[in-house]
Amino acid sequence: MDTSDGSPKKFPEMPKGKSREKSIEARIHEQYESLPDSERKLAEVILDFPGDLSAFKASELTALAGVSKAAATRLFHRLGFQSFDEARLLSRERREWGSPLYMESKPGTATSSGGLNALLKDETDLLRTSLSKLDANRLDEVVGHIVGARRVFLIGFRNSRFIAEYFRWQLLQFRGDVLLIPGNGETIGEFLADLTPTDVVFVVALRRRIKELHGILTSVRDRGTPIALLTDPTARRLPGLATWTLTVETRGAFPFDSCGPALAICRHLSVQAFHKAGRRGRAHLERIERQHEVLDTFN
Repeated sequence: MDTSDGSPKKFPEMPKGKSREKSIEARIHEQYESLPDSERKLAEVILDFPGDLSAFKASELTALAGVSKAAATRLFHRLGFQSFDEARLLSRERREWGSPLYMESKPGTATSSGGLNALLKDETDLLRTSLSKLDANRLDEVVGHIVGARRVFLIGFRNSRFIAEYFRWQLLQFRGDVLLIPGNGETIGEFLADLTPTDVVFVVALRRRIKELHGILTSVRDRGTPIALLTDPTARRLPGLATWTLTVETRGAFPFDSCGPALAICRHLSVQAFHKAGRRGRAHLERIERQHEVLDTFN
């Protein structure tokens, strides 16, 4: 927002000792279903550029969304901000989201030819962007719950299923009671009914997500069980149900989404959880390796 002389208006200072628990993203996801069309259009633009919100003028933001300034004022008030500048300040303080990448290939570009160098650059960019916007404290909280929970439940559908399977295989190396649900011939309700606050549910929900996920996460939340959500920037509503949301980029320059960043995050969480498990985790791994020797499992 500009001042009358054209110079940028300074951000108001955050009062000392004051903290905001919810990010702009979380506030939008909680209100998303009830937003009028004009406010939802603006919300979509903000969700596309949450980390860059502080760089926009109010007029630029409304122009991108194609809405009026009055709609913008209503939306920010609905999200709990007194002004646009207050939202910009929160964005500046909490640069934890990053901007989604718009990487559609254009005819004649290097990526449209599908060369290995183009693939290398694409995967590297997605991984770098994903890792740079994750909050270390949030990751550490997830790790702590993975180690300390009575049981770890993993949920994933479609492409997200094999990522959840990979994560389970890593966690099983140093702790027991790690379950991928539902299994063949099972219903997820048979597991949700048994959840407690001492468990943790890790949900992989990369696009395209099944409609039932919202109901599943709602049921988990209603049981008081913490939820860690691994998703991408296109997720709507689900982050509003999660205890922690880890967002990775999947959409690059090629027709099929990349799962590399999501797998990298699962690997990182596994390594950190193994270290945090300490002697107990190492003893569990040693017992597994002894069984491999007894059973002569590997060639």
